[in-house]
Amino acid sequence: MKRSLKTIIEYKVQTNDQVEGKINDFLFDEKNWVIRYMKSDFGNFISPQKVLVPQVFLESPNWQDRFFPIEISSKEIDRCPDIEEHQPVSRKYEELLFEHYDLKPYWYSAYTVPIASSFFPPRPLKIPTKSIEEENIDTILRSFEEIKGYHIQAIDGKIGHIEDLVIDDDDWQIVYVVIDTSNWLPWSKKVLIAIDWMDKISYEKREVKINLHKEAIKNAPEYDESQTIDESFEKSMYDFYSLSMVK
Repeated sequence: MKRSLKTIIEYKVQTNDQVEGKINDFLFDEKNWVIRYMKSDFGNFISPQKVLVPQVFLESPNWQDRFFPIEISSKEIDRCPDIEEHQPVSRKYEELLFEHYDLKPYWYSAYTVPIASSFFPPRPLKIPTKSIEEENIDTILRSFEEIKGYHIQAIDGKIGHIEDLVIDDDDWQIVYVVIDTSNWLPWSKKVLIAIDWMDKISYEKREVKINLHKEAIKNAPEYDESQTIDESFEKSMYDFYSLSMVK
């Protein structure tokens, strides 16, 4: 099912021995746009204890009670390498983290294309390219909180900003960005854009370019965040954009 990261980030996180923390952020890798970590805090206002929880330990959330169980004990959290010494999150820190949890790093695993009939949109997805190469950056991780607010640059001008990311909770693939047009149009509207349709992203300029005209965004099916994203809505959206996309 498709889930909003903005909604999930408001949940509590709970270890397998019932110690609670709070979710701060999600980190994804810019090569595949797959969620790799949940950033959580198990400390308090006086003494924060921020840790990264690898995606493999994330279990199915309790949607009714709004908490996210993880298959890690509080003792493992306490012994976790200090993230504050490795900001931004470096590859070196990731290696320490996987060693701590006795896991094989995700970058050593070959990507396996899921069965097409089991996922919509079909995998693998086309990932936006970086428009500016960054120097001296020893990480491929990006933060959900970081890219919120990035401007959306259509072919003929700016048309909104990123308000949210939508993931598929079966494989933690980011499939859509939620665009809010309220800063650019006289009325507020939210629409979904598949990451397939994002052409280039600049992490320095905080901007995403898409191969659509502003008129297509104005006329796109409206996204209601209170409603479940079902496959019929997704397919109707794909049908609309397929006629609007500039090749």
